[in-house]
Amino acid sequence: MAFPEAPPIRLILDAHTHCGYTVPYEDLAAEWKLGGIDGGVVFSPVEEIYDRYDPFFTDSQEYALKRRRVHEYLLKSASDTIFPYFFVWNDFPRIPDGFFGIKWHRHADEPVYAYGTPSCDRTIEEICEKRLPIVLEEEFQNTLSFIRKIDGRTIVIIPHLGHLNGGYFKLKKAGVFENQHVWVDTALAAEWEIGDFVSTYGSERIMFGSDYPFGTPSRERRKIDSLFSGTDLKAILGGNLLRLLGNKAENFCRA
Repeated sequence: MAFPEAPPIRLILDAHTHCGYTVPYEDLAAEWKLGGIDGGVVFSPVEEIYDRYDPFFTDSQEYALKRRRVHEYLLKSASDTIFPYFFVWNDFPRIPDGFFGIKWHRHADEPVYAYGTPSCDRTIEEICEKRLPIVLEEEFQNTLSFIRKIDGRTIVIIPHLGHLNGGYFKLKKAGVFENQHVWVDTALAAEWEIGDFVSTYGSERIMFGSDYPFGTPSRERRKIDSLFSGTDLKAILGGNLLRLLGNKAENFCRA
């Protein structure tokens, strides 16, 4: 999958934030303003998708309603600089129009995805057909299996440089980052991890992220500003995200 070169940056964009009824957009926007950030990716807080504290949780009408409401909320929040991502869960619905990417998320002590089921496979095929980038936060072995299943048909983004996918160096040792269809975001990652990634793989597949409200956008941006300059800084702070989104953000890719 080929991408054009990053355009001159006119926007600073955050590639990893949570937003919904429990984390209102107004609060996020205020934090972005403090950090001189123009917008970015928004996806639902976990608590509006499933019960993360019940490892045996399957589903309920309450959570089905929460998911529908928060995704409608995100679509209403969309603008020229706000890019909503759809948070996939085990109901595996069709992906509504208007979403720029996918959030696929669970931790080791949380309810599991129904991998291998026809509905899961159908959703993955739809995501790949639409070339929607996937922010994948999963256990280590599930991360490896998922990337193999995607097989380069769309971009997989490892958040936090892999901190919650088994760890940065464990993924690096496994060769995950050598895959040109695997990108990363910097949200809450250590400076040495960020620096090692760029020195090893370049700055074309790494994006600034804050993980708001768990991270502070202005503080996370200062971390990137302290590490890079010139074309690397421009790419990480916004150019790579615009390049990733392609036609959906074409108005901001013009010089």
